[in-house]
Amino acid sequence: MTRPAERHPGEILVINLMRLGDLVQSSPVLRGLRSRHPQARITFLAMDLFAGAARLLPGVDRLLLFPGTELAPVLDREGWPAAVRRLADWARRHLWPRPELVVNLTPTVSAGLVARLSAGAELRGLWVSDGRELATSPAWASYSLVVSKARQANPFNVVDLFVRSAGLLPDGRGLAVQVPGVPSPRAGGPVQVGLCPGASRPERQWPPENFAAAARLLLDAAPCRFLIFGSAGERPLGEALLSLLPPGSATLLAGETDLPDLARRLAELDLLITNDTGPMHLAAAVGTPVVALFLASARAQDTGPAGRGHAVLEPHLACHPCLRPCARPRCHAAISPEAVAQVAVALLTGPDRELRDPTGPWGSIRLYHTTLDPEGHQALLPGIRRPLSREDFWRGVHRLAWEEFLQAPPAPRLAEWLADLWQERFLLPEGGLPLPDSLAALAELISVARRGEETAARLAHRTCRAPLPAALSTVTAIDQALRRLAAAHPELAAPVAFFFQDQRRATAREVPALARDLSRAYGRLRRLGELLQDAALRLAPAGLRPALAQPLQVISSTLPRSASKSEVSHAHHHQ
Repeated sequence: MTRPAERHPGEILVINLMRLGDLVQSSPVLRGLRSRHPQARITFLAMDLFAGAARLLPGVDRLLLFPGTELAPVLDREGWPAAVRRLADWARRHLWPRPELVVNLTPTVSAGLVARLSAGAELRGLWVSDGRELATSPAWASYSLVVSKARQANPFNVVDLFVRSAGLLPDGRGLAVQVPGVPSPRAGGPVQVGLCPGASRPERQWPPENFAAAARLLLDAAPCRFLIFGSAGERPLGEALLSLLPPGSATLLAGETDLPDLARRLAELDLLITNDTGPMHLAAAVGTPVVALFLASARAQDTGPAGRGHAVLEPHLACHPCLRPCARPRCHAAISPEAVAQVAVALLTGPDRELRDPTGPWGSIRLYHTTLDPEGHQALLPGIRRPLSREDFWRGVHRLAWEEFLQAPPAPRLAEWLADLWQERFLLPEGGLPLPDSLAALAELISVARRGEETAARLAHRTCRAPLPAALSTVTAIDQALRRLAAAHPELAAPVAFFFQDQRRATAREVPALARDLSRAYGRLRRLGELLQDAALRLAPAGLRPALAQPLQVISSTLPRSASKSEVSHAHHHQ
């Protein structure tokens, strides 16, 4: 199904069947494909409901609209078989000529089916395989699918995951859209500040009264003119916000702008204050600084504004990001209007547009500034110097280890950059980090994976003395042990999920061939665990290294002799 990656395809199909923000976030993929294949014709497939957003993307030669509004009623009335038949008929009529390269950025079965129906010579991202399973390529696409659910330790922005899933490298140039018309030049006058009080879900919306309080504080600092943005459905939110602002200080535009007009108006702003929304990404794409508020389930590491010079505020609460909405979200009150106004003033007036260690009520807030790491990936710099947390530690470890595991040795400066980040932006925890249990679990994962690798290898070479059912029960017990480790330790969830996704690709029917595939999958998990372990020791601040090294030495000296621990001890006796 695939051809060598070095070919230069003439027809490229890029599939993104998601919303406004996701479409804008795919612009670096289009830029990278155009740079690598300047003579190709690039077709972009988007949902019909978001045609306006797709038309803003540069580098598209042909826009194709997915008939979502037509297929949805068929699916509701007649079910999946009828909808798939209708989709196949649509694909035969529109996915022509046959693309030589298909890049699907959408993590859904329907988009994967479209990728398959395209009959592309080379598929990247996600598609439905011959066995009707979700298949991925390259390895970064597998990681992207895994962390859509196991995201606790994920350090990579979706912008970078799109780029890497397309088989490209990040160029560090951020997002881009085509702004219709030249934004109107302004000679002096009040500061233009956009306010975007809506969000995809109510629990992600900072209250209108908080937006209004922050705006009034900005008015105290400088003459400002506010523009209130949103969809037609969010107009009541905008009206509530407008009613709380001084008369004549704001204009309500919610429901009154199409996407090209929205892009133009965002480009004219000096600053946008917003929840995690599509307009946030659009503002970043037109070069407008953003103050972004990430509440409830929104996680800045995943979908924060791309590029340098933006500010992100999150609640500093143990429950954030939440797994399910609560009736009275504590995070709404955790971020104060005073804090938002202080960050906004810093972005508007500061020489480096960055606020460091601010004074005031910051105990319940995490503040980040957006930047790039040495690989060109998006990164968040803490603006408040606090003790390094367990979560911060593991995100850094994962950034270094996954980069090496999925692609190639990372840039030599990445480890140095991460170590400097921890040294300069964090305090050393007085009592140390609560890591021994995590490190012990990681060492156990490596040991369990090694046992799986060895067990499957013996099966492949028919050197396992145990009967086949007993050997298979060993594998089952090993897999159960891995699942328990992932459930108990969030920092191990993505590696284990990646392994099981890898394991599902083993489709051989004969036991030796299947066992060889399984042994390789266990071996890759072991290697990933070793990379994580190595990164933990390499990156740890100097004051923490002795405390980390000692438990690792103890673990390393004990676990190999009882490699699988209690979960696989019974199965071990059958080997």
